[in-house]
Amino acid sequence: MSGIAEIINQLNDSAIATVDIPIEKGESQRLKCILKKTKAPSFKLIFPPDTLDHAQLNYGENCRLIVKHDDGSVNLNVKLDDADGGRTLHFTALESINPESLRVYFRVMISSPIQASYQPGPSEIKYRPWTLSGHTIDLSGGGVLALFPGKPVNQNRIQLEIDLPGQEAPVICQGKVIRTYRMRKKRYQVAFSFEDIDRKARDIIISCCLQEQRRQLRDKVRVE
Repeated sequence: MSGIAEIINQLNDSAIATVDIPIEKGESQRLKCILKKTKAPSFKLIFPPDTLDHAQLNYGENCRLIVKHDDGSVNLNVKLDDADGGRTLHFTALESINPESLRVYFRVMISSPIQASYQPGPSEIKYRPWTLSGHTIDLSGGGVLALFPGKPVNQNRIQLEIDLPGQEAPVICQGKVIRTYRMRKKRYQVAFSFEDIDRKARDIIISCCLQEQRRQLRDKVRVE
């Protein structure tokens, strides 16, 4: 725990932060806040007035915290401990999250509509445009495995549109085909890596993965 305590101590007091607050039904709410240091690895977050709905908060749950630090940001896995008044929540920092590790290893089984399409460039006269609609099998911040009724003709510059739960608009990014598996009934499993994706889109995907993982863990506990 000494390593994570050192990270907390190095953060600026009153730093701007964003946290995915765990709430009812395995969901989370993304909120802006201010970090105030106490005794590391513990700390507290201060929220704007009338932001928190204390009746919905899930104490004892882990969540993701992003803290602005110098010219970048620090990603942390933290635990929501308790509240102090209407605007303050207490947390314990658990570990630092490496964004590369999130993209490569953090993967969740989730089924959502997905569309893959290709539009040839001016010099690609031998290729034709195509579109495949299917559904995701699993998802991470770095890629997606999906099931389609056909095989992608091209491997690169594939536009992906993923309809994620709770999002008004699909996440759009560019992907590259990593592997293709032929299934029965002429269906194909296709693994894509995200090659061109903006930070906001990746954050939405990672947040969705965290929410889905929390929901699946809750369902598993209920069954057992």
